[in-house]
Amino acid sequence: MKKVCSVFIFSVLSLITFAQKPASAPTGKTDPSMPVYLVDGVETPYAKVVKINTATIASMDVFKGPDAIVKFGKKYKHGVVVVKLKKPIKK
Repeated sequence: MKKVCSVFIFSVLSLITFAQKPASAPTGKTDPSMPVYLVDGVETPYAKVVKINTATIASMDVFKGPDAIVKFGKKYKHGVVVVKLKKPIKK
């Protein structure tokens, strides 16, 4: 089941990534037409999001268009990807 979940999450991240227009040369600025990634409630650059180990992801939600604006505000009109990580097990 974990493998299926990991494959699903990877597929969703890949779909979101490749559905975007190709990136131009890096300028140090973020592309305003890209969705915003919130990892545990913190805006996180895409470059860091793709490095997250899929085994540590508890859930992932995608909000697009009007749904994103209603839930998060106009700043997020191009969409929001909300990633919640699993809490580390304390020993």
